[in-house]
Amino acid sequence: MIYFLKKSTPSKKGTYLQIYTNFYDPETKKKNTKSFKALGYVSDLKNQGIEDPIAHYTEYVKKLNNELAQSKETQISHQSSSMYLGHFLIKAVFDHLGMDQDIDIVSSSLACQYSFSSMFRTLCYAQILSPGSKLKAFERVIPNIYPAKDYSYDQILDAVHFLGTDYHKYIEVLNHHISGCWKRNTSRTYFDCTNYYFEMDLESDFLRKGPSKENRKCPIMGQALLLDGEQIPLDTEFYPGNESEKPYLRKRIEDMKNRNNVSGKVIQVADKGLNCARNIYAAVKEAKDGYIFSKSIKSLSRMEMELALENDNSLNPWIDVRNEMGDLLYRYKVLHSIDRNEKVNDYDEYDYRCRINPDDKEETCFRVKEKRIITYNPALARKQRAEIDREIDKLKDIISYREAVREELGDKAKYIQFETKDKEGEKVKIAASLNEGKIDEDRRCAGYNMLVTSEIKADPKEIYAVYHNLWRIEESFRILKTYLEARPVFLHDKYAIKGHFLICYVALTLLRLLELKTFKDEIPAAQLVEFMRQYKITKNYDQSYINNATYSKTYEQIKEKLGLSKLGNVYLSQKDVDLLLETEL
Repeated sequence: MIYFLKKSTPSKKGTYLQIYTNFYDPETKKKNTKSFKALGYVSDLKNQGIEDPIAHYTEYVKKLNNELAQSKETQISHQSSSMYLGHFLIKAVFDHLGMDQDIDIVSSSLACQYSFSSMFRTLCYAQILSPGSKLKAFERVIPNIYPAKDYSYDQILDAVHFLGTDYHKYIEVLNHHISGCWKRNTSRTYFDCTNYYFEMDLESDFLRKGPSKENRKCPIMGQALLLDGEQIPLDTEFYPGNESEKPYLRKRIEDMKNRNNVSGKVIQVADKGLNCARNIYAAVKEAKDGYIFSKSIKSLSRMEMELALENDNSLNPWIDVRNEMGDLLYRYKVLHSIDRNEKVNDYDEYDYRCRINPDDKEETCFRVKEKRIITYNPALARKQRAEIDREIDKLKDIISYREAVREELGDKAKYIQFETKDKEGEKVKIAASLNEGKIDEDRRCAGYNMLVTSEIKADPKEIYAVYHNLWRIEESFRILKTYLEARPVFLHDKYAIKGHFLICYVALTLLRLLELKTFKDEIPAAQLVEFMRQYKITKNYDQSYINNATYSKTYEQIKEKLGLSKLGNVYLSQKDVDLLLETEL
């Protein structure tokens, strides 16, 4: 691999500079090039104070190539006296799954001089033990994972790129072996989406500007995540940030069924962002599945909203659910209907309409039997009202000190009303004030939610409990973004980015298997990660090892569950270390 400066003239603005690098393309089995870093137009760079941008970045490229050459020469010299050993838990999951041979076969088109399954394991270990750039993994992490592996930086980058070229086949291999070890519950699935921003200005065919979760203006990538009934990852998809997330629910469910030979009815559980007529049609009409979606109270018509929020009546009474101490956990009521025979039902038929195919000229109308449950959660109500109050306090300061600009307010703009007057045929804004009506309405709706489901015979408490488990998918995204540090991403090539996120996805799945299957949900994934990161050993003068990890409650839980009598010992013999690495689940 080598870096070089590319000069092009894509527009009238003049010469555009980018740093490119070459790499081995496993599809063509030839050397290819890809963008490493976009620099900008020469004219803009001069305005930023760079007198001769071409000469400046030519020297910078030379420096990158020199650093690359030095890093290759000193790979093993970065090895520390203290080495990671906590990954023995993840190794035990890999060993239990027994998918190394399949991974080697699937990746056989990459002509490499090492075991690809071993590289795959090592990249997952590094992502859990000390996430960061692939250069950091090469220099400071992989050499310090016991026993140390001798991979070059080029080999690591090529492996990550290769994984991204067809990442779904590795997910299929993983799911096949999980199903062989544990019975998977696919009678219901949980689905949600998130996105990741990339600190760059120019878009690519994969990184596109869209609505970022962090309200950033940078190009973003979307991720759809599908969990099984026990909240263990089942599938994922990465897509450009300017695309709607709604179609990916249908794609992942269909792909999951095809790749994993899933038969029978699947209950799709998703938040209100995925609740659209096309997804409902796909679930009940095409796949013959069911669904549990949420629907915002504020999206209802005025008459429906009043019906949802009203106090007890004989047809739709509220039912309280309390804990053993008598504290209110939540309330619910089922919206009943009366049929032609004056029979009271706890469901009704609802009309939907959508375009089945994007190029359809007319919408298709269809009707489904649906149970609708209104819920009220007092804890959620307090949280949402506190959030509204914080937004209002910020808006009051803005209105007091400067003119409010709608584009700068984001979602808070709904609480502002702008007074205008006609001036020479145009409406001109003259003042801004709080929209008290909207504020009162949102405070009144705080804590309320509507659950809509095709499962008309299901108990409302069961529906609530199933939907409430969506918190686990939100936690999964939080683990990806915090503990596994899926971003910032130090890669620019589309396939390398997908390969990086595949490694993060597999790491998350292995952590969930440890948490939910091995430790029966008694040790949270975050605590397992903390244990693995701080469980290190240092080689002693007499060839034994010193355990320099800090004792914690997690120690005792792991020790007792797996029968590791010497896990917490200060002094470990070579045999003790080897036995830890041979831990069986």
